[in-house]
Amino acid sequence: MPASIALTMACAAAAVAQPLPASRLPPVGDEQPVWVGADAPPTVRLAQSTEAISRPAAIEPPPLAPPPSPAERGLFQGFELSADWLPRLDDDSLGHSKLSASASFGVPPFVLGVPLLVTPRAALHQLDGPNTIDVPSRVNDLDLSIGSFKKLGERWSARGSVNVGVYGDEDSLGASDALRVSGFGVAIYEASPEWQWVIGAAYLNRDDLAVVPAFGVIHDRGDVRFELTMPRPRILWRLPQDAAGTERAIYVAGDLGGGAWAVRRTDGTTDTLNLGSWGVGLGYETKAGPGAWFSGKRRYELGYVFGRTLEYAKSGEEISLDDSLVMRVGWNY
Repeated sequence: MPASIALTMACAAAAVAQPLPASRLPPVGDEQPVWVGADAPPTVRLAQSTEAISRPAAIEPPPLAPPPSPAERGLFQGFELSADWLPRLDDDSLGHSKLSASASFGVPPFVLGVPLLVTPRAALHQLDGPNTIDVPSRVNDLDLSIGSFKKLGERWSARGSVNVGVYGDEDSLGASDALRVSGFGVAIYEASPEWQWVIGAAYLNRDDLAVVPAFGVIHDRGDVRFELTMPRPRILWRLPQDAAGTERAIYVAGDLGGGAWAVRRTDGTTDTLNLGSWGVGLGYETKAGPGAWFSGKRRYELGYVFGRTLEYAKSGEEISLDDSLVMRVGWNY
């Protein structure tokens, strides 16, 4: 997605975490898919728009309660809905709103030898402005991600994802420039249950940003979790659970935002629109306790987006956009 929230440490995607001992408190975190076998990977996905690399920034350990068996969970692993809004603050600015929906499906390891997580996603972006250059009012994302995870030894593991999709306005989804393949691969070293190190690279396949390194460190102290990984570094404070068992956390985070779409210009030519940005923000996430009528995890974010650029790849036109605010809500189950 073109502009996400957070603190400024940007570059590609990396997510890691080995299960912590059962004595550790469960964090508010992204849901873990359930697999047959010892290797239990988290959701991993990356798209050229960088939205997919920003969620999750780092995978949380599983909850203390045992997960449902594969027979109970089955093929369907979960879904996610999100909405983002960046207001247009003046004539030279770009307003942007986005709606996104995705569903994840698990392929157990006995089929291909490694577990796979298959995630189709669709997103609608509404653009407003600027007055200085022609920009379509709407662009779309339609993509499919395939991610996997494998343990390489007692302390080493590997994680990767490949994303194939079409990105463009209604007139250009069939153009060759709309088809993009992206992905990432990282190696994870678990120095201890509290410390994990990540190194790798991400291929964004964007005209303004093709390849970025993926590296960082995660340090979990129980009540505070430092996710100093790219492109969405985050520091998360876990709050006490309430009487109903609801998990809650607040965090500050940073992000590299942006995206690329094939679009039809006003002169009839097809070009690639590239948007880039940096962000910093504050978030709150909560996960309902057992038996809650509204299950799943919710998140709310408010941030500031800066360093925004708009560029057309073929014509070479490039402009700087004014800073903006960003508000985001999300729900995943």
